[in-house]
Amino acid sequence: MLANHDKYARLDDDEWVRILMTVPPEEGAHRYFFNVKCAAFLKYISLSIFGEEDTSHLLGDFYEFLSADNWRVLRLYANRNGASLACYLSRCAINYFMASKRREERRMSISIDQPDIISELNRFTLDEEDTMPPVWMAFERLSKRDKEVLRLLVIEGKSSLEAADSIWPLVKSDCRDWRSLPHKRVQDTIAMLKRRALLALTLELKNCLK
Repeated sequence: MLANHDKYARLDDDEWVRILMTVPPEEGAHRYFFNVKCAAFLKYISLSIFGEEDTSHLLGDFYEFLSADNWRVLRLYANRNGASLACYLSRCAINYFMASKRREERRMSISIDQPDIISELNRFTLDEEDTMPPVWMAFERLSKRDKEVLRLLVIEGKSSLEAADSIWPLVKSDCRDWRSLPHKRVQDTIAMLKRRALLALTLELKNCLK
């Protein structure tokens, strides 16, 4: 383990770009990159944007952002303006998480209580003959991914790992086998998807109640 740690510490920026995009992924390299190499700027982002010292809540979202569209952010790097990979990624990550926080703040400004939405989803079934409740009308308007996430995690009450086989193929990532990744990263990513699905449901419910 220590030998691998030293090996990863000696990788230059171009080597990191290449190894992160390698399929199948090298789990040890991914673990070192996200938890060690990116630790400093993720901690800064967590403290300055979210007011939290712990960075674990960012890892899943940051992985999805970085790996999206076949690692597009990495493919665009090419020593941008002479910057190091860490400096380039820190700027990209700061912009991404600031925009993400602004979007969530706008969505959360809606005065509908999410626990009530969860309760309503669990109270009814889609095949009832009665008039469809507004929350189910909102549910039907969601994307396939959001509906699947809510069905598994909220309606059926499965844990992230229990639902991972069904949810992970819906994640925009070139790593299709979630078992090749650290479980914590998978849990963080799925938790993020659940949060986004609930926010989407909140928006649709507001539209249904107009």
